[in-house]
Amino acid sequence: MTAQTTTSGTNRGKSDGLALLRYFNAAIPVFVWLTPLGSGLLSLHMGKSMAWDLLHYHYYNGYAFLNDRLGYDIVPAVFHTFLNPALDIAFYAGVEALPARAVGFILGAIHGVNVIMLFHCARLVLGPRVRGFAAMPNLLPGFLAVAGFGTAAAMGTLGSWHHDLIASLFFLGALLILLARPAAGVPRAPKLLRPACAGLVVGIGLGLKLTLAPFVLAIVAAPLAAAGRVRDRMLACVAAGAAAGMGLMLSAGFWMARMQAEFGNPFFPFFNRLFESPFAGAGEGRDLRYLPADVLEYLVYPVLFSFDGDRISEAPWRDFRLLAAFAVAIALLAAALTNRMVRWRLNGGTFTGPNARMLLWTALVGYAGWLVLFSIYRYAVPLEMLVPLLLCVMLVALFGTRAGVYATGACCLLLVMTTSKADFARRDWGDDPFVGASVPTQYRGLRDAVILMAGRSADAHFIPAFDPSNRFIRLDGFDYVYRAGNPFTRQAAAIVSGHEGPVFGMFRRDRRGQGVESTFRSFGFAIQDASCAKVESSVRPPEPTFLCRLAPLGSG
Repeated sequence: MTAQTTTSGTNRGKSDGLALLRYFNAAIPVFVWLTPLGSGLLSLHMGKSMAWDLLHYHYYNGYAFLNDRLGYDIVPAVFHTFLNPALDIAFYAGVEALPARAVGFILGAIHGVNVIMLFHCARLVLGPRVRGFAAMPNLLPGFLAVAGFGTAAAMGTLGSWHHDLIASLFFLGALLILLARPAAGVPRAPKLLRPACAGLVVGIGLGLKLTLAPFVLAIVAAPLAAAGRVRDRMLACVAAGAAAGMGLMLSAGFWMARMQAEFGNPFFPFFNRLFESPFAGAGEGRDLRYLPADVLEYLVYPVLFSFDGDRISEAPWRDFRLLAAFAVAIALLAAALTNRMVRWRLNGGTFTGPNARMLLWTALVGYAGWLVLFSIYRYAVPLEMLVPLLLCVMLVALFGTRAGVYATGACCLLLVMTTSKADFARRDWGDDPFVGASVPTQYRGLRDAVILMAGRSADAHFIPAFDPSNRFIRLDGFDYVYRAGNPFTRQAAAIVSGHEGPVFGMFRRDRRGQGVESTFRSFGFAIQDASCAKVESSVRPPEPTFLCRLAPLGSG
């Protein structure tokens, strides 16, 4: 009797334990769907973004579009003046209509949707044997999603208006479409519908942010890793590419048409020589500082930039995810060439059909495109967030299910502990508006002035505070310099020579000894020191910005 009672109690305890685990498993997707709320709150905790891109062009571009200042101001944000303003319009409208904390929370919440997509990508790639025993199949995908979102780039840009965590949503959404399988009882869609839908989604993202280009290429090439005849896979790539072009036109067609009309190049300021733009003399607008220096660096670049973050970013950061994926990928390639078991696991023996192959292939193409086109750290965030899932696939293929999952868990925990988020400047929220720019008191009535901007400083965010009648002209900054043959320089010279009102200069204090005065002199003006006053904002740069009257050289 005692033995029976004991056995019955033990079975009941096991049953209760399994039931508790099943409840917890069912709660994991709920927590995942609540991550936007958590990331919105985390954005508030981290503080207001005052990153260079925000100060330089994101805020100004939304204002400029809504007030039709293209051509009225001359390159105030250098080449960034000409980027598609669609997302910046939404940001500017939000900043003007909502409290600063509300803007920060909404941005963080939108960025948090990446976790939901990472979670579902993991569920579609990892087979039931990898995800764990029947009571807890959601635990590993949830863990991989959270570990992926904790990257240095994602945490550094969370709640900021860099657009990278918005562009990644389109890439992950397209990837989800390719990985998904029709539910039981649902009629099979036409074979080309899925790649076309994926291409459309990622193409829309490309139109909003052109730096998504490597991952558009990855989505277009992804069907090559699918099962089936070569002809069918090639047709799927064509469908994805054509749909990506349609998506690009949907989100950026209006702006491309304007760039073509204004500058003879729908992708202005990029590819000017390709389109034989009359503004080719202004430059290509592409930042090449972070590309590898030679063939050897291209082959081993993760080894270099993982220990020297300045190679691919201006902001300090530390994250070994890409290095870990690079190292394990080399090991997997070597093993796949010599070990039949590894090939069997990748071909559906452990994972869900061809999804594992498609994921690895998509990541490889995306990485190669990023490396060749940009090598700028932030732009790799869609790939970096997938690294925990990529590691799981590769380590399970190498070591088998149990050992591979344990190795993945240990590796991800180590990566999270050694990560230091990218330091894109932040400050306390305070009670000020998000940008809160204001004109110096003595110049608040300024009208019909030409204001020359000089120095490599992010000061276009001050422009919306001025009366719209004032005209802003940048003489240098970023990779743009005053040159007599530059078409924008000719425009600026014509405006200044025909202007009868006051001329001012705007520059950051620490740039004065770095060529600002010589820039003004080359344009025929000198700074009147007694007239200088500070231009303020609640996201003010580390050095104050001055507005000063300029006097023509030789005027006495």
